[in-house]
Amino acid sequence: MDESIGHTSIEWDNMLDNMRNFGRSWVAKIFLAVVVLAVAGFGLPSIFLDLNANTVARVGDQNVTAREFDRIYRSRLNQFAAQTGMSPTAQQALAFGLPNATLAQLANDAALETLAQRLSLGASEDKLAELVRRDPSFAGALGAFDRTAFITVLRQAGYTESEYLNLQRKAAKREQVGMMLDGVRMPQFAADLANSYENERRVIEYIELNPMFFTSVEEPSESDLSQFFAENQERFRTEETRVVRLLPLTPEALAAGVEITDAQIEAEYERTAASYTTVEQRRISQLLLNAPETLALFEAGLAEGRDFAELTLEAGVETDVSPLGLFAQTQLTDAALAQAAFSLPEGGFAIIPGALGQRAIWVSEIIEGGQQPLEAVRDRIEQNLRLAAGRDELLTAYDAIEEARAAFQPIDDVAAGYGLEIHEIGLTRSGAALENIETIPPTARETVVNQIFSASQDATFTPAISLGSNRAVFFELLSVEPERDQTLDEVRDEVIAAWQDLQTDNAILTAAEDMVAQLDAGGDILTVAMDSGGIPQVSQPFGRTGSTDGIIGPEVARAAFIGGEGTAGYLQTPEGDVIVFQVSSVTPAPAGGTSEVAAMMQNTFADQVFSGFVEGLRQDMPIRINQETLNRLIGLE
Repeated sequence: MDESIGHTSIEWDNMLDNMRNFGRSWVAKIFLAVVVLAVAGFGLPSIFLDLNANTVARVGDQNVTAREFDRIYRSRLNQFAAQTGMSPTAQQALAFGLPNATLAQLANDAALETLAQRLSLGASEDKLAELVRRDPSFAGALGAFDRTAFITVLRQAGYTESEYLNLQRKAAKREQVGMMLDGVRMPQFAADLANSYENERRVIEYIELNPMFFTSVEEPSESDLSQFFAENQERFRTEETRVVRLLPLTPEALAAGVEITDAQIEAEYERTAASYTTVEQRRISQLLLNAPETLALFEAGLAEGRDFAELTLEAGVETDVSPLGLFAQTQLTDAALAQAAFSLPEGGFAIIPGALGQRAIWVSEIIEGGQQPLEAVRDRIEQNLRLAAGRDELLTAYDAIEEARAAFQPIDDVAAGYGLEIHEIGLTRSGAALENIETIPPTARETVVNQIFSASQDATFTPAISLGSNRAVFFELLSVEPERDQTLDEVRDEVIAAWQDLQTDNAILTAAEDMVAQLDAGGDILTVAMDSGGIPQVSQPFGRTGSTDGIIGPEVARAAFIGGEGTAGYLQTPEGDVIVFQVSSVTPAPAGGTSEVAAMMQNTFADQVFSGFVEGLRQDMPIRINQETLNRLIGLE
């Protein structure tokens, strides 16, 4: 028995040795690789290929970490909020392209990092330390590098020291790649093309066709009218109309039904009397008396009590008088001016020194200050009291209306009790019917329309529409008239008018085509104009955006630049006018002329080349996105 066990053990050891030897052979390694690929192909790719949870994307062999993405993405969100005044939701940020823009930036950086590694670019530790020391963000009180400030700034920005230095290394590499394009200039032929595009000038002779000469008053036949109606049925559809009863509840609406007594107004006036006190104001003008003879004249006139305006006419300096404006004494920062102006009677003047020499200060008007009488502010006080009462009643009225609606009781009695008006209107999606309801602000109309049109037609109870700031609109949906095709008999007059307009347009365009054909055949524009009852006109020289006098608009200019000298054409402007023209002269751009277009292209040329270079790099590198991690970071989970 023991002998057989020992023999078996020896055989087992020999078998293990053989397996170990086989595992070291190239045949076994190939076999193992095939097994691994087969397993991966049967649904377990995540073992070998998937990105981990801390990686958002991989560009080539460079990883974009979740921390890098989150830092830049949050910065973009903050920038967006600062520019627009709104903090976007995850869905809104996705719609505005913020996650994609962040990924694109990081992918471009990764592509540049790969190229920098291939070119063995980088920054030495000494150079990196020098850049950090020179950064003013890390300067202390004495203006020199302060390590405490360095650590504090990094902590506030969410960086560790190693992260920041690594980012600086990468930035230095990208900067070195960009330096390869320093000095790149736009080719001269491109500058010449831009100069020609911007500075070439043309003159046209043109005729404006008068629609009155082509107006159709012909009555269409029944068959023509029916055919036109059938082809343009969509123009004669009704809009969906919802008949509703609206009850706006606002402080202003409640204020209209509040009664204010004279006693209340008088009591409020006594309570708030201080707020109806006005400060004395004076309208002041100034005249510099630089000329000795002018100064002598005004000094003598002041002593004699003469009029300021009379003295300015005598001295011939009436146009030199400078109106300073209407001021209260506390508004004047010039103490000498304030003292002089507020010690004068109306129409009086004084001579005082100033920074530029002697000056005459003239008070042309005095508006007395003091307590405003009750009658002057009665309407304002009454309105304020009404609004205050309306605000006080708002919550009570809201609850009373909701109680009536919850009990399926008519709200008319509640509305009448608070002096509120109920409006019954037919509302379309344009919201035009709301324009006549003053208690619904224009900015709230779209909200009201959207809420009403989103309500179910079968709803027995509709929630109040909140407009914010203690404002609401209650509504009852009475009926819904869906959009539909109208019959010809319903809109016959409109269809006839539309058919006649079409005939007019066709006639004027046909006439324009005939006139262009005559010009192309060598006809004279004067003769062509006379035959059509028009008068030819000659334009000023103009460029591609039109003439400086605005007569030749950009649409006409674009059409005139399609062909060369002698080219004829016509176009219908956005205003509906039809213009027939012929290019009478072409003035080429002066050689070497200045061009804003060329300057703008030159200023951005290197950046455009670099952007194209980076885009080409990135397209040559596969990018894989970890969608699960991305969704988590942007808040879509």
